[in-house]
Amino acid sequence: MKDLSEDITHKLMELKIKFLNQLPERRKEVEKKWEQLRGLSMDSQELSYLRMLIHRLAGTGSSFSCFGLSDYARNAVALIDRFLYDKQTPTEEALEVMDDYITRMFEEIEEPLEECPEESESEKTLTLPDKKNLAFYVHRYEKLAEDFQKQLGFYGYNVRIYSSLEDARASMDTFSRILIIESDIIKEHPDYGERLLNLKSSYSNMKYIFIAEDDGFDIRLQCVRSGGDDFFLLPLDVSRLIDRINSITAKENTEPYHILIVDDDPEQVSYFALILQQAGMITSVASDPKRVIHILIEAKPELILMDMYMKECNGSELAAIIRQQEAFVGIPIVYLSFETDKEKQMAAIRRGGDDFLTKPIKSEHLISAVSTRAERTRNLRFFMERDSLTGLLNHTNLKEQLNREIMRAERTGSELCFAMIDLDHFKMVNDSYGHITGDRVLKSLSRMLLERLRRTDIIGRYGGEEFGVILLNTDEGNAFIVMDQIRKNFAQIHHQSGNQSFHVTLSCGIASFPASKDSSQLTTLADRGLYQAKEQGRNRVISVEAPET
Repeated sequence: MKDLSEDITHKLMELKIKFLNQLPERRKEVEKKWEQLRGLSMDSQELSYLRMLIHRLAGTGSSFSCFGLSDYARNAVALIDRFLYDKQTPTEEALEVMDDYITRMFEEIEEPLEECPEESESEKTLTLPDKKNLAFYVHRYEKLAEDFQKQLGFYGYNVRIYSSLEDARASMDTFSRILIIESDIIKEHPDYGERLLNLKSSYSNMKYIFIAEDDGFDIRLQCVRSGGDDFFLLPLDVSRLIDRINSITAKENTEPYHILIVDDDPEQVSYFALILQQAGMITSVASDPKRVIHILIEAKPELILMDMYMKECNGSELAAIIRQQEAFVGIPIVYLSFETDKEKQMAAIRRGGDDFLTKPIKSEHLISAVSTRAERTRNLRFFMERDSLTGLLNHTNLKEQLNREIMRAERTGSELCFAMIDLDHFKMVNDSYGHITGDRVLKSLSRMLLERLRRTDIIGRYGGEEFGVILLNTDEGNAFIVMDQIRKNFAQIHHQSGNQSFHVTLSCGIASFPASKDSSQLTTLADRGLYQAKEQGRNRVISVEAPET
């Protein structure tokens, strides 16, 4: 395999940090499952599930150089196999060995966790500073620059203001390379366009956005000749500018593809998981075909990479089972096997597969085949699951995600909160400024939610001007702090309609799980909090506690 590119290495480090930060929750899940099994007869299905959890840690730990974790996890899997497949009755000595393996596998990660610390309580639901997008501004007018800095700050951007191109250039290696420039500078300094072109030639991903008071052809042409990528008129519509900045940076911020690998050979799983992870993908693994449906429900992978021959059932049989369920019809299934018989390959594809790759396969061919199909799945899924205006989850898929996350929270013993948001007097906005402006306000709120919340939080358009937010691993107190800060920031955003500037506020209701018993009660209580916020004068956040039973 070729040496990893700088980009892939960076993604691997991000994945490693994410993996390390997830380990406390995974540890809780493993220990809870083992505690249940240790005190009872070894249920084969539950034991297989524990095997999968630990085996996944072994493969991923090895990929991220957590070799102690991986070694103890592999030993634990080998011991489980003696209980599961060799039908050995667990002795007290064997149980104690398993206790030791589980304890020591997680002790091994204490040092890496200090290097890549878990989010603190105050950071749990806010975008971390080192993950915010940063913009540069070369300015003449101090008031305009400060207002620009303030407005983008509400969306979670850290804006650096520079009075000269040289000062900005000195920080290019540290911050995001988006330069926002007043077009007057080009008018006043004839050599400025050439200097900008020289700077852009030094940085392949440098982008320029010009802002101007007039919309003449000549100034637009000068900006284009200076390397301009976009052009905005004053007064500045910040929400439109945010959309443009995000479209420019979309490629570098793309979430990794999620691939499910199904194979009962641990070595094969680890090998292919490593290849895909090195290409920046996230992998889930299933060595027990019986667990595949469960993983599909929770992980929603964009492709299944499946072995043809396994102990429990063969790949074509498992593909047929998957295809019988409507929710998984669109997920590509790619077989990966030593099977070279074309007739058998075609028979497997007819039962639900999409492609057949033959072992051994070059790593670059595997990455190309998997990423191409995963990208197609993601694009199709986006249009099926998303609201066309905001790009957020639609009503149906938001509710499905809420049910899924509650199931996960029940299993892991974690908390979550659900927030219902509604824009205040939104009909008045549409009536006064028109529906096109109203749509821009909706997109502005959706953009703020995406920028100010964590990537792991789930955001959807509930309907009309209502939005829903699922805040994972968050208690009611932290949820209130975060949503109230978003409320305050959104109220200060300048929305534009022609030369008119106006403000819009929002109201929000919050409910928490496990205080609420299920998704129905959770949404009902959040909606009640939203209603109370409206009744008490709007522009506020109200948390509602579940009644005691």
